[in-house]
Parts: sequence; structure tokens; C-alpha cells
Amino acid sequence: MIKHFDYCILGAGLAGISLAHELSKDNATVCLIDPNGIASGASGTPLGLVNPATGRYATLTWKAVECYSSVLENLHQVQMESPVQFFKKTGVLRPALDGKIASRMKENFDLTEWPAGWAEWLEEKEIKDFHKGINCVGGGIWLPEGLTVDISCFLKEFVRILTLNNVKTYFGNNYSISKKEGNWEISLSNQEKFLAEKIVFTTGSSTNELDFWKDIPLHPIKGQLAVLEASSPISFQHAVSALGYIASLSTRKFVIGSTYEHNFEDETTNVKGLEYLLTRFEKVLPDLRKNSNVISQWAGIRASTPNRMPILGKHPNKENLYIFAGLSSKGLLYSAYLSRKIKDYLLFDEPLPAEVDISRFK
Repeated sequence: MIKHFDYCILGAGLAGISLAHELSKDNATVCLIDPNGIASGASGTPLGLVNPATGRYATLTWKAVECYSSVLENLHQVQMESPVQFFKKTGVLRPALDGKIASRMKENFDLTEWPAGWAEWLEEKEIKDFHKGINCVGGGIWLPEGLTVDISCFLKEFVRILTLNNVKTYFGNNYSISKKEGNWEISLSNQEKFLAEKIVFTTGSSTNELDFWKDIPLHPIKGQLAVLEASSPISFQHAVSALGYIASLSTRKFVIGSTYEHNFEDETTNVKGLEYLLTRFEKVLPDLRKNSNVISQWAGIRASTPNRMPILGKHPNKENLYIFAGLSSKGLLYSAYLSRKIKDYLLFDEPLPAEVDISRFK
């Protein structure tokens, strides 16, 4: 007898895995499909930050408190059942690198109602005392609640736990979908077939390459990172966000990133991207740059939208097809909170936040 699921989720990245978790908590039957495996796309970045103050001037992100508490809950839950440490509350230091940015950042800081304990303005000398050898002009912001996460490890552990809780996974096979008797039939390249009442596309930057979603305004952005190793143990544990970011979960290896390439020829790493990263890295931490060597590179394609907000909701014409995409560089921060929102939308017909509802593009 052919298997039947309430929900089929296409894509095993931050969005898809987080949504599988939320739906299964409410006893929905769920299958998770990805031809390339867990975290094979942009979610496979070596290290990521939960940084509640983004952009050049450290602007408090949309629904920052709700998003932060949701992802922290998921991280703790998975960490409790994992033998591998994949995240730390490291904090994020945001030094300004010129006077104009410092002035705008300070103005932004003063006008923002920060949650208690989330942000502290530091003058230039205070930042240089806090982090020896860092470049800074005019001061910056210290965000003690910032998190550093090995996202790929987190998601692999997350899926391992989900499979123990009856989420069925199908990795390594291509798929096709078609309508059959009021349901959707999913056919895998290994000849296996099953039915699902509803399908949610969490397929990231490739979503609008599919016929179902070809008119969705998703813009692909290539991001490259580099992994470096210092010649001696690094003297700081916090992450740094300036001209990209610098983060580590070990004493010598660290990640620098990221490029934001709107026009690119392919998805692979290249020398141009590495040179861009190293040039910016040297402007922030020149001594560490001199005493470290590149050991690997990584590249991924993330999806953005015209207003840089995710897209959630149902297909305008096809019954029981849904989308959860466009998380861009804030995937780690947004994924858990928005998974809960789309779960409430799917199961209980609760409205989606207007800022992310697909209907805004009609």
C-alpha cells in the first residue's frame, strides 16, 4: 500500500528542517525530501551567526526578540540530545571602521529600544581594549547575546532526532510531483512513490526555477566564505561583524565571510572571492591575517526578495502547494520563528505576518 503523509517538505535546509520539527510536534505526518541531502545548499555554511543587529549601521532586526528566542530554544533542544557541541553564546562585536559609519551607528543605537542586556555602546578605546589588535574608528556596539553556530552540524543532528520522532526522510534521489486523486503524488528516481495532502517548497534559491513558482521574485545571491587556521591559539572567543564576519568555535580555526555577489557565473569558490574576503579581513584584524593561513573555501547561493523579507504562503492557483523561502542571510535567525508561523497557518488557519505573506506580491 502506498504511503500517505499530511505534509511533504521539499528541501532539507534551515527552513525545511525547522518546519518538519514544528509540524511533527503537532502530530502531523511529515516527510522531508532533498536530492542533495541535509544542508546541501546555503544552509551548509561552515559557521553562522545569530546576530540581532544587522546591516552597516547595526539595525535591530525584524521581530528580533521572537526570532532569537525561537532559534535559541531549538538550538538548546537539539544540543541536549547531541554529543557534539555546535553552538555557543559568543557575543558579537561590531566596530565601526570610519567616522561616518560610527556616527550613524551611534545614532541608530540611541534611537533603538534594545531589549535589556542586548546591546552596549563602546567608545573606540573601549573596543580596542576589549579586542587587542582590532581596527576601529569612533566606537561600536557589543552584542553579548549573539550566537555562533555550526549550522551544518546542527541540522544533521536535528534531522537525526526528527527521524526518531517519526519524520520520514528521503535523501539522494531526484523527485517529480503530480496531482493524483485529490493528493500530490511524489515519485522518486529510485521508483518509490507516495502521496501527500500538502507540499511545502523550502527549496531556497532554486525555487523560482520550478514551473510552480517561476513568477516568484526571488533573487539569487552568491556568498563565499573562507576557513583559516591561526599559527597560535586566537585570543578571543566572540564573533566580529565588520566588512563581513569572523567567527570561531575552536581555538585556532575560524571562518571569514561573506561575499554578496548578485552577478556570478557559477556556484563554485574562486580566487576573486577569496581575495575579496582576505582584503576585508586584513582591514579589521591585520595581525591575525598575517598569522593565519587559508585551509578551505565554501560557496553557497541564498535567495533574497525585493524588500529582503522572506516569502511564506500558499500558491495563488495550485491547491495545497505552499512556499517558505527567501530567508537570505538571516536564515538562522528567522527559520525557527517563521516555521512556527507557517505551521500555525497550515494547521490552524492563523494569518501570516503581513511582512512575509506571499500575497504582498499580488
